[in-house]
Amino acid sequence: MLEELRKLKQKNWDLSEVDPPDELPEDLPTAPAVEAGRPPTSRLFEGAGLPSDIKDLVQALQSLPAMDKRTMGGKCIPQTLAMEDFMMDQVGIQPLPGHYFVQGVKAFELPTPLKSLPPDKELVYHGKGQDGHPCSFKASVAEILEWQSSFRAYYASDVYTGDEGLQLLSRSLEGLSEAGEEAWKMKFAIRCSKNPVIMRFDGRVVPREVGDPVSSRIHLVSVCGIDFASRVHDHVDLTNYIKNWKEVYTFDDEGVPYVRHGRDFELSGTFAQLNVSKTLFDLKKMCRLRLKAQDDLGIQVVVEVGLGLGVFAGDAIGIGNTVRHLSALALQRVLQEETFKNIRLVVLSLPIFNKGDNYEYYEKVFTREKEPYTGAIPVLLMDQDMHAIALAAAGAGFMVGELNPADSHGVFGEYWQNFGPGTEEKLALTTCGLLTQHHAVNPMVMDNKSYVQMIASEPPKTPTSK
Repeated sequence: MLEELRKLKQKNWDLSEVDPPDELPEDLPTAPAVEAGRPPTSRLFEGAGLPSDIKDLVQALQSLPAMDKRTMGGKCIPQTLAMEDFMMDQVGIQPLPGHYFVQGVKAFELPTPLKSLPPDKELVYHGKGQDGHPCSFKASVAEILEWQSSFRAYYASDVYTGDEGLQLLSRSLEGLSEAGEEAWKMKFAIRCSKNPVIMRFDGRVVPREVGDPVSSRIHLVSVCGIDFASRVHDHVDLTNYIKNWKEVYTFDDEGVPYVRHGRDFELSGTFAQLNVSKTLFDLKKMCRLRLKAQDDLGIQVVVEVGLGLGVFAGDAIGIGNTVRHLSALALQRVLQEETFKNIRLVVLSLPIFNKGDNYEYYEKVFTREKEPYTGAIPVLLMDQDMHAIALAAAGAGFMVGELNPADSHGVFGEYWQNFGPGTEEKLALTTCGLLTQHHAVNPMVMDNKSYVQMIASEPPKTPTSK
């Protein structure tokens, strides 16, 4: 690790501004307004209009019961133990004590590949249903193999280039990306697969029998965001997007940064100066890539969440508010600039836990007087459970994509066994993601035939008429 840290001193980091795609708005609020009472449960931006089936879906989503924000708001011990039981007893994984995929991520192996099992064998996840009675989610081996075969890794063609780029992507998807530039590149790799939901965030199992088609309409879209939480592994994020990073962090006499707990750079107390145009430029590229990937898969309803807008937003270094605004602005701009053939509705699942949560940032950006949302695709902002949204849309016959805020290490589910889950870990506990996107379970993750290059650059600017 010391050698990796010394690279910070030796490398000539490029901190120059990039030309922004257009003028940055001057009316971005510095912080969401604090209003009396609770923000509305949802807000619809109609875009070019609502076809009858989308209108019906929006009404159904707005009629969903309130999200359970308590059951899985803590350590998720029951859900973790239940998923461990399922993965060991039903799937057949075996823990590898003392071994880790990456630091702190417990390793396991699958001695008997699923393809070696009888196709009609049923794997069963046991739990309790909405009524509190025993309930189960069932899937045949044949179904799981079909879900696994749907795995695709879309990557930006100008980030992962040539055979070397494909080899790097493959290594990264099994947790072998090196700290720095290789970790930074993971923002431009999108992992997608059919991925049934086992439970909402209320911890209650959604019953399923073999052959139920609704489950196969839900896809998981895994990608990491920008990391402003000062992690050593993501140090290029800091030097790429923070102009004064040398003042934000502390260094010894030899120019080596101090590190806390073997993971995080030591802060000096100086607030960061964000390279706004470069940050917005890459946030748009990330957004464009994941939307184009879903459009290519035929996904009709995109369920977005706050990507990198928790601890990774950079509140500790004074840039969290700006990063949240820029994330909302990136989505707004991409939806206004790009044309999609399959995407028909974008739903932002942004549960409200406190005043000033991400919901308010997106609402403020999409309703700015000087630049209100003018995209063709309707956008529904919701204080709601992402799985409840996905299940309702899939049940209505739509193909759905759920955004999974993953980690730059590339191992699906990351710390799912550690009883302290973030959103990524909760998605590992509530969906079939460990079956469909974990490299130790699904061999398609390591097969570069599953990798699809995609152009994610800015669209040509339309000449302005005189």
